[in-house]
Amino acid sequence: MAIARRKLKKAPKLNLIPILDAIFIFIFFLLMSAQFIDIYEIGSDAPITTSSENHPEKNPLNLTVVLSKNNIVIKTGIDGIILKTVKLKNLKEYNKTLQELKKQYPNENSAILKPARNFKYENIVKVIDQTRLISEKNVFVTAVDDQNRKYPSKVLFDKIIFETQD
Repeated sequence: MAIARRKLKKAPKLNLIPILDAIFIFIFFLLMSAQFIDIYEIGSDAPITTSSENHPEKNPLNLTVVLSKNNIVIKTGIDGIILKTVKLKNLKEYNKTLQELKKQYPNENSAILKPARNFKYENIVKVIDQTRLISEKNVFVTAVDDQNRKYPSKVLFDKIIFETQD
C-alpha cells in the first residue's frame, strides 16, 4: 500500500512595502499641511484666591465685568456691587468708566470677565481690548510700578481672568 503524500502549499506572503510607502507619503503630506494652521489664544490668568491680609488696601477693587447679550455690567467690591451698566454698542463709555476706576485704584491691574454662554467671541475680544488699554489718544492714567513710583500709562487692567456665570 502506497500512502499518497499531499504537498503542502505555502501560504503566499503579503507584500507590505507598497502599503508602507503610502503611509509614509500620507504622513509627509499631513506634516506639510500642518504648518499652515494658525492657532490663536487669549492669555488669561487663573482666579486668585488669597486672604485679604495680603492686600494693603482696606477695600480692594475686585473689578468684575459681566457680559450679557447686549449689556456690560461693571461690578466692584467683594460683594459685587453694580457700579454701572453700559450697552455693548457703547464701548467708549465702558472704557471711560474703567479709566475713572484706574484713577481711584492705581495699584490694581486685574479684571474678572464673566461672559454669558451666548456672548459672541468677537465681542469678547473687543471688550478685552477696551479693558486692557485706553482707547483715546493723548489720554493717560497714573500707574504704579513695583517700587511704588508713579508714571503715566495707557494700560488699564491688563490681567484678564475668565470666570463662568452661574
